[in-house]
Amino acid sequence: MCAEMKNNKWIERSFIAAPLLWSLNSYALEALSEQEMGAIQGRDGVTIGLEVPQNDAITAEQIRWELDNGEVDANSDSIQNHIIIGGTAIDASQFAIKPIDLDGSEASQALDFALAIDAYTNDQGRPGLGLDATWNRMRVQADSLSVTDESRSFGAVALDSGGRFAVFGDGGFANISTNQARVIVNVGDIDNSDPDPNTWTMANPGRMFYRMGPAGSTEIQLDNLGFLFDMHQGTVGVDADGLVVRSALGSRTDLNLTFDIFANVANTASTAFQLNEQSIPMLLFGWRGGIEDFDLHLLPQGTWLPDDGTFTQGLTASLGFNLADNFQFVLGEAKYEDTGDQKQSYLEFTQPISMPTTLGQTRKDVEFGYLTLDTVSAGHQSIGGICFGGGNTYGSTPSGCTTSTGGVLPTELLEIAPSDTGLAIINREWGLHAYSSRVVYRDGVSAANNIDEGWALIYTLGDISTNWYLYPQSGDGSTLGSPGFSMDVVTAIQTEGGADANGRPDRSRWENGTHLMIGDTDFQTSYNDPLNPTADGLAIGLMGADLLFAANDMGVGLSLGDGLNLSSNEVRLQLRGMFGGGDVPRMESPVYGSYIDINLEMDDFLFKIFPSSNGDAINFGGFLSLAKLNDIPGSEITGSADGTYISFAEPNLNKLDVDVRLADIVGDIEIPTNAILAGGGGKIDLLTATEEADGKPKLRIETNMNIGALASKPGGGAGDPLEIRRIEFGGKDLGSMIVPAGKIYTSLTLEQQ
Repeated sequence: MCAEMKNNKWIERSFIAAPLLWSLNSYALEALSEQEMGAIQGRDGVTIGLEVPQNDAITAEQIRWELDNGEVDANSDSIQNHIIIGGTAIDASQFAIKPIDLDGSEASQALDFALAIDAYTNDQGRPGLGLDATWNRMRVQADSLSVTDESRSFGAVALDSGGRFAVFGDGGFANISTNQARVIVNVGDIDNSDPDPNTWTMANPGRMFYRMGPAGSTEIQLDNLGFLFDMHQGTVGVDADGLVVRSALGSRTDLNLTFDIFANVANTASTAFQLNEQSIPMLLFGWRGGIEDFDLHLLPQGTWLPDDGTFTQGLTASLGFNLADNFQFVLGEAKYEDTGDQKQSYLEFTQPISMPTTLGQTRKDVEFGYLTLDTVSAGHQSIGGICFGGGNTYGSTPSGCTTSTGGVLPTELLEIAPSDTGLAIINREWGLHAYSSRVVYRDGVSAANNIDEGWALIYTLGDISTNWYLYPQSGDGSTLGSPGFSMDVVTAIQTEGGADANGRPDRSRWENGTHLMIGDTDFQTSYNDPLNPTADGLAIGLMGADLLFAANDMGVGLSLGDGLNLSSNEVRLQLRGMFGGGDVPRMESPVYGSYIDINLEMDDFLFKIFPSSNGDAINFGGFLSLAKLNDIPGSEITGSADGTYISFAEPNLNKLDVDVRLADIVGDIEIPTNAILAGGGGKIDLLTATEEADGKPKLRIETNMNIGALASKPGGGAGDPLEIRRIEFGGKDLGSMIVPAGKIYTSLTLEQQ
């Protein structure tokens, strides 16, 4: 593995200032508190500075990450590739770092980097080394990202921000045996001096821009971007496997990732990578608060060869942590910030509750077991498929599936072999084992309209395994036939565990499973704890669920007419689980209603999403041509012989064949979006308390659907009738049903009662 920079050009007028042996008492360690600094017995250091004048930049024609040079697989096929940031020798300066102003215009001041280096001794008599890097607002821009073939690109990206990166070592700089180190990564100048995330402020918010085509193309923009990772105490070191960052037991680590999503739909080359009046707000998203027991391992290895399990070159991360009581998931309105007070209305999901571990499990609330970044090429050996209904182990290439449900659910191995040269993003052994037990509505106009509810949003994820292969294309994403990139995807989110002799789910299916539920945490169960009144309640929804998503050669585009769009001629989506409810979090007295299994197979799939033209809602739409993928020669993601089906079975995992089944469903369904900005198909709208007559906020999801001949195919022409070719009960055929044409309108509104 090696990295290479071609023809890097350092600005001649840049200078380095290094006042050696200059004491950095207030600057180099300024983020440490008086208590933290009180144990340091002596400090001496230097500051190294780099300045880029306001009208200049640091540029490079190309940065290359070489992978597996000269290596081959068991079939003697080359696995060599390289990731390219920038352009070619005839298209210079495609990677740049330069000063920038807040609005994206030319900088009014120089870009200053400063690296402070300190040596000291802590209160335990161990030496320490501190590195503290800071920079004012700058733009890092890459006009191309390719894999081996420079003529095809994922697009262009730019990041505007100031920031800080600091590491204060303990017992040296990378000592694995001590736990008094500190790590700070701060993009956006976030002030987290108070542990309450609701008090955190961002003095210099970042911005990120992405486009698939040339300057002037439609952009996805992230505004008010802030990222903070502040591990107050822990271990930073290197072991035999790679880099280790681990928080100390009982210590505090702060995490913040928040941003507003915008779409710039009427851009020009002169306003490229700028937030302006053409930028339409879409969504506020955020994770913020405290995390505990943080553990990160960064390994210098990629995917694996199926013949002997040898790892290729790449990068793999293993990460896990628990959620503190104040951790929040934030979702709401995006607003253009022009006064420093955005007046946003949003939902805050907080007070996380960990799933029970009465079976002796050792795990964390959030687990990213293995996340691997590597490259792939058509023709050479892949890592193999993903077992749906069975286990998936990191570093293992399955030849078949071994059940993880005691045989109560079927198993199948799904593999889409790489069809092109691109990036591989592989994950194994992921999970989310906690849920929020409280939701707070915060009104952007008046705090008097705020609402604090004991309402649980339960979306635990038992075991997640994914193969993503992303292929850059030569298109610009402006039309459905010219995607910016394409991808092959297989994702399985599963519940492991079987059933007892009476068909009731094992305890492990609750404690370790995937659940999609809503609940009332103001209800008191028999094990209610007055000191923790939101830790229990009642919930209803899908328990012990499994979710499968697979897509072959799915194109991804971004344009004014079609928004962010996904299209493919081979897609499968399956969701199954037990509908029921009971007490949470222990689920000591569950009530089961029916086992639901929905399998959708499509030979023409289109999905679009974008903000409405005035920014007050999110529009979505698309087209589904339901089919039986078994009828497609060479299909790699075929499922049941029933093709597309919907099943309602007894709430008994040993009798899932006793069901009412709508099988072999074919035909067309359209959610119309002739112009995604104008809507007319589907809409997601957060209605604020201020704009509603009853003073109550609401989340409303509306959908208009055209069925059969009233649907319009993406390539033109009327849709095919919707047919249910078999209606079955307990495996016995009761007939069929056909809908030649029709319209369906649905509306789902969530509001306070």
